[in-house]
Amino acid sequence: MYYTRAQYRAYISSLRQGRRRKGMRPFSFGFFVLLIAMAGAYLMLQESSASLTNTFETRQISRQQDLSRVDGTDIFWKKPFANPAARSAWEQGFGSLLQEKTYTVNRGDTLINILLRADLAAPEAYSIVRTLENVFDPATLKTGHELRIGFIDNEYSGPVFQRLRLKTGFDREYQVMRGGDQGYCARQIECEIRTRPARVEAEINSSLYRAAREADLPIETLMQVLRAYSYDVDFQRDIQPGDRIEILYEEKVDEDGKLVATGNVLFAALHTNGRALRIYRYKTANGGTGFYDAKGESVRKALMVTPIEGASVSSGYGMRRHPILGYNKMHEGLDFAARTGTPIMAAGDGVVEYAGRRGSYGKYIRIRHPNNYKTIYAHLSGYAGNIKSGTRVDQGQTIGYAGSTGRSTGPHLHYEVLYAGSPINPSKMDTKPGRTLEGEELQRFMLAKAELEELYASLKEDTKLAAASDNDSQEAEETAMR
Repeated sequence: MYYTRAQYRAYISSLRQGRRRKGMRPFSFGFFVLLIAMAGAYLMLQESSASLTNTFETRQISRQQDLSRVDGTDIFWKKPFANPAARSAWEQGFGSLLQEKTYTVNRGDTLINILLRADLAAPEAYSIVRTLENVFDPATLKTGHELRIGFIDNEYSGPVFQRLRLKTGFDREYQVMRGGDQGYCARQIECEIRTRPARVEAEINSSLYRAAREADLPIETLMQVLRAYSYDVDFQRDIQPGDRIEILYEEKVDEDGKLVATGNVLFAALHTNGRALRIYRYKTANGGTGFYDAKGESVRKALMVTPIEGASVSSGYGMRRHPILGYNKMHEGLDFAARTGTPIMAAGDGVVEYAGRRGSYGKYIRIRHPNNYKTIYAHLSGYAGNIKSGTRVDQGQTIGYAGSTGRSTGPHLHYEVLYAGSPINPSKMDTKPGRTLEGEELQRFMLAKAELEELYASLKEDTKLAAASDNDSQEAEETAMR
């Protein structure tokens, strides 16, 4: 019931006069107190709600920051706080319940395609990819990357996605995990990799390549050895049955002790022709690293004897019956049998004098080196990069590729060395070492040399042994020529 101002004034007046007008009920003091209390409570509720909202948001931000680093790994939550026990998501153990399927990324594959191929529903697959995008760019997915998708079987709904592991290298992995309330979290893991020394001994009954491979020496490690000895050794003519090779090198293993990669060759000894050619990896005081012999002389010479990796000499230097012309003719270089496309290196630092076709030589390169030396590379299938007349090249730089252009019976490299304009036998040339250690540097080298020899001797019980025979597969020899 509402009253006009005049009626209210009349009512107040009647109260003052001790009279009470019929049909009107006075306001009690308690009613006014209740109204005031309700108004105050409303205002306090508003302030409390704002405070709680701010506190919750602050806690959200704080919690997100707290979760951003866990054990050195990056973490992102698609629904950051749907799961109260966020940290425990990475610690949960699935045991035998988790069933993982492994997928290798092939050409044209995308993360979405692989997840759909793993029978994930499209919405879930897209959610997983969006979560992963916070630590990994899907555009950088490459052929050969390994993807592991883990499920736990549910008797009512069937397999339920739990974890994705993307391996992009032996030392890096990305993961997506199912969290609480159907959320997902993602992180990047830097895998712990240890380096350990390994020792190999192999008796050579056919070829150095076959002996090393029989001893399970990784091809990358073997190539380091071949390159280091290529300045002094003609692997086709110098190596004889009964020769031996000893190698100390690095292996890289993961947390489970699984071999994931190989590192540097630290020491090698090639026993041939009654002599032992020992080489040691050494880092000088100015930071340069290379191989040195037992006297502290760099094995790196002005020119390489073998400017092509893994190839065998098919024809030596000297008089021979020409395979095409049919008569005896001086062969003024070395021929290395190799597959078409095998990279050819510059035998030393220098400047390209000529690059192009040259009669029976086919595609041809001639390089001028210091001290009146020149080298020739013939029968190439093509040239590398911007190789042309006037180009400066470094020793070991790829300049072309083996082929069979010109007068040739098959793919190979014809390699010549000229001194003062006259041809010399590449396998017999004697060029000075690139550097000879002296003084304090030599003393430091001798200490490092002794440590490597001691380390090699300590691994005798773990030596990998092999004796390759002439019965080794032809496939191994062909691989060496690649």
